[in-house]
Amino acid sequence: MEQIEKKIMIHILIVCFIGNIKGQILEFYEPIVVTYKSELLNTEKIDVGIFDYFKQDTSKMKYEHLKYDSDKEILYRYDEANKIFKTILCLKDQNFKSKEEIKLGIFDGFVLTRESSNSFKATSPYGDGRYPSHHKIIKSIDILQKTKKRLIIRVNYEDEFEWKYFGILVLTDYKYENVEDEE
Repeated sequence: MEQIEKKIMIHILIVCFIGNIKGQILEFYEPIVVTYKSELLNTEKIDVGIFDYFKQDTSKMKYEHLKYDSDKEILYRYDEANKIFKTILCLKDQNFKSKEEIKLGIFDGFVLTRESSNSFKATSPYGDGRYPSHHKIIKSIDILQKTKKRLIIRVNYEDEFEWKYFGILVLTDYKYENVEDEE
């Protein structure tokens, strides 16, 4: 009987103090990958993609300047250090493999290899092809839609605890932004 009274007392204490406990909203601690906005870079209109954890002040989030060229079927990332656009994806080349390590926001660098007509596999640039544990990594990139006007891709990734997520990037070729999108 005494054991039951202790359990009841513990439950009452928990209920009484539950209002004083402050919680944490975990989804703010998931990495996010999303197209954020468009902006001008060197007089050229491009897309900005976020590759970071959510922060109230979005200017403090890690982002990348991305450019889609539908004529060449290439997705570029602006390399701030060298002040040039570097290829991330080449959709025309059926044997595409990135020539150098790609780095996007908070995610570890990776090398892309085409797996199928609509899928690219990301692997570690390290010799053995694996990452050390507890890293934020991009696993693959899938092409969901490709038109003259838009490229829609799904980026599959995982956080340092190996929880799997995906983000959708909607990229526009601004040469054709006023053209009606074909289905």
